[in-house]
Amino acid sequence: MKTQKRQSIDLLNVLKYLMVLVFLAYIVFLVSRESADDVPVKTLQENVIKAGTEEGMTKGTTQDLKRYYGLNAQDYDGVALYIPNDVMSVNELLIIKLKDESQAEQVEAAAKERLKTQKTSFEGYGAKQTKLLESAVLDTKGEYVLLAVSENADEMAGAFQKSL
Repeated sequence: MKTQKRQSIDLLNVLKYLMVLVFLAYIVFLVSRESADDVPVKTLQENVIKAGTEEGMTKGTTQDLKRYYGLNAQDYDGVALYIPNDVMSVNELLIIKLKDESQAEQVEAAAKERLKTQKTSFEGYGAKQTKLLESAVLDTKGEYVLLAVSENADEMAGAFQKSL
């Protein structure tokens, strides 16, 4: 009788520990799946600008987004755009929060086309500008897309990643 009672207590202890492990695994699963869907574009913009600089850029409008990228701001959950502030500058920042991750391909294609257009414009005489365009960062994470053209593009991309 004592052996049977001891086995039943051991089984209960094993089941308790197993239940705790399953619970912990579930918590880890939930935390790892947590996404950055709730990060406002304004917060991302502030963090990315802090890591880089606004130098050589001015805040863009929805018309600028359409003009330079062929994209409509109302198609997205949020947009932050900084464009070159003079004709000899290529510094640029674009952050878009997509409504759906399926939009990423279209936004990335528009960003690549913008870079290509800029490279063509400065090819042959704008060595510094061409170098900046060559080292531009185009990054997508979840429902967010970043394009940074700046001497600090890598730092800006790091701030983008860290913010999400």
